[in-house]
Amino acid sequence: MIVINDRYRRVLAISLPSAFHNLMNMVQTMIDMLFVGRISAVSLASVGVSMQYTALLYAFMSLVYVGTNVLVSRFYGSKDMEKAGQTIYVMILFSFVISLPLMFFCLFHSSVLFEILGTGKDVVHEGTIYISNYSYALPALFVQGVLFSGLNALGKTKIPLYISISGNLMNVFLDWVMIFGHFGFPAMGIKGAALATVIVIYYQLIVYFICYFSGRGIRIIPSFDMDLLKRGIRVAVPAWLERIVAHPSYLVLSALVAKFGVDALAGYQVGLRIEGLAFMPGVGFIFASMALVGQGLGAGKPDEAEKDAYAATVSASVIMGILGLLMTIFPYALARLFTDNQATIENAAWYLRIMGISQVPLAVCFVLSGSLRGAGDTNMTFAINAVSLWGLRILPAWLLTFYVTDSVWVYLVAMIESVVRAAVLLIRFRSGKWKSINV
Repeated sequence: MIVINDRYRRVLAISLPSAFHNLMNMVQTMIDMLFVGRISAVSLASVGVSMQYTALLYAFMSLVYVGTNVLVSRFYGSKDMEKAGQTIYVMILFSFVISLPLMFFCLFHSSVLFEILGTGKDVVHEGTIYISNYSYALPALFVQGVLFSGLNALGKTKIPLYISISGNLMNVFLDWVMIFGHFGFPAMGIKGAALATVIVIYYQLIVYFICYFSGRGIRIIPSFDMDLLKRGIRVAVPAWLERIVAHPSYLVLSALVAKFGVDALAGYQVGLRIEGLAFMPGVGFIFASMALVGQGLGAGKPDEAEKDAYAATVSASVIMGILGLLMTIFPYALARLFTDNQATIENAAWYLRIMGISQVPLAVCFVLSGSLRGAGDTNMTFAINAVSLWGLRILPAWLLTFYVTDSVWVYLVAMIESVVRAAVLLIRFRSGKWKSINV
């Protein structure tokens, strides 16, 4: 019989709802792709490319997520709920302001995003329709990010999960109605898919505000404090830069794998989709570690914050380790869920075998990065992750492509880099310097 003590139980209670919330976001994307795929291949390609660009929005939203989480968790730990409420108000205003230039660009210049990729006129046309209509959701999406992060900072991760589940159900219905034309609505195709998402995002924003005003979150205090904004931005900018630097590295790695042929690239993409499922628990534990470390430091209990961080790291390592073991033992069965092409399956299987081994070090990377961010040590996490990804993963992989004929070597480099980065983050965390950082 497995006995879980109170600390681990608390970590799991915060982390698992966050993991399932992330799953709901993936499900919503899959549903959109499923419906749009019934229109045409052009529409499917257009939305697929659009979603790669919308993923970049989360890099910008890290300015909102991290700044809010770090400050609110600190104030919650020190029981200064007035400052926590002021932080939410200040970050709402900030998130709204930074969303406007992005909305303006997507509304009037989104065609550029598709033209630079050389996707073809049809994809440029339909992709522009999708992104320009989706852009109306950006202010709500950014403000929602503040409210979401505020609840996570308090450890109230079940509320965002319930909101996400209801949003997914609404999205299925609206996709069906607005894409294909039901209940008197015209068949709007790809425009309907975008507008359905916009409606769901504004619905979720309203529900978040209802939760806050009903006392389930933090009482939003409409008092602007420039010092709070500066503090939030100061800790968030390195995390934002980290996202900006990290995202292109994954695109470059895809380009390097593509040098080994179409089958290698296809297998790599299949492997990534499967590995993405293993990442979900890691994302949940990132939010838990950020919140718990911030709360512990705010309460003046750095040793408790450290123990919580280690508990989150161990928990994530066990869960992701089990999933990694399944990837290593059953790579062919997992790959066959996505394709019947034997060459693609073989390439995907090699990726799953190798990256399955790296799931434990990746769990350490995820959680300790989150713990250090929760402490406000964002400059160091940016430096470690950026240097490791580009210096120890991309650069060696690029050099190897001139001497080897198999993408397996690229995957081995990625696995080794994960182990090294986990070790460096562990050394930084064990130094304890994060315990004395003022935010």
